[in-house]
Amino acid sequence: MKTFPTSAVWCFGILFISVSLITTGSSEVQVVGPPDRVVALAGDDVILPCFLKPSNSAEDMAVEWTGLKLKTRNVHLYRQGRDSNEDQFPSYRGRTSMFHEELKNGIVSLKLTRVTLSDAGSYRCFIPTLTSQVKETTVQLFVGAVSQPVISIDGTKGWGVVLKCESGGWFPEPEMEWLDSSGTILPADGPPERHRDSEDLYALRQHVTVDQTDTNRFTCRVHQTEINHLKETEIHVPDDVFPILPYWWKVGLLIAAAVIVLGAFVVLTASAGVYMWRKHRGADDRTSSENQSNHSLYDSH
Repeated sequence: MKTFPTSAVWCFGILFISVSLITTGSSEVQVVGPPDRVVALAGDDVILPCFLKPSNSAEDMAVEWTGLKLKTRNVHLYRQGRDSNEDQFPSYRGRTSMFHEELKNGIVSLKLTRVTLSDAGSYRCFIPTLTSQVKETTVQLFVGAVSQPVISIDGTKGWGVVLKCESGGWFPEPEMEWLDSSGTILPADGPPERHRDSEDLYALRQHVTVDQTDTNRFTCRVHQTEINHLKETEIHVPDDVFPILPYWWKVGLLIAAAVIVLGAFVVLTASAGVYMWRKHRGADDRTSSENQSNHSLYDSH
């Protein structure tokens, strides 16, 4: 019976292992997306990440981007080396593109321009020609909206000035607060008024009454923690906007201050007098006691 030489067996084994590794490597190429959702602001451009891992050229592959809430309608299609968007969903026309120069590196991400609130949702990145079982991934897109607060002077109350802050065009619903020049939160005149418009955007309005300070600077801050965005507007209130105290009020305050100072002086003077009297009387009592003691000694002799 003939046997293979040992060297031939080793060569055959190495060849088999090499082929197996190549085949296994090809089958392990997967479509990968971002671990977290993608957050964008309305009006901005955004990239929905998708790539092959390990890196392999996707130039000759078909890439399908679909919106899951659109019942798998076409968002962007690349095949046969070019974009093929004849059946693209109307709202995405002219707003989608891929990075063709990066396809050779396995990057099949989608760029979406001028994002709108209606673009939010789940997107599927699918490569049907891939031999791997993991041919797709899902990318979550969250879209928010922000706007700059507007401050106005809304009259006076007592000796303070009433300020009004308004800000619309927010999504999701934000929070509003007032701050002084040192960053301390001021107590507002009540909770903010809230309403939602026909485009599902939130608007807020809130008043605060402020007293005159060294700077007369106050800030309205609107923030949305879910999209990690805030907007601030500062206002400087001129001194002459604050109510002026009447003359008799000024005289009354001066008299009250004078009375307080005079009263404090009288109390301090009286206290000092009592203290000196008690001290002097204590000295006299000690002297009298010493004299009586001396007389008693003299009488005993």
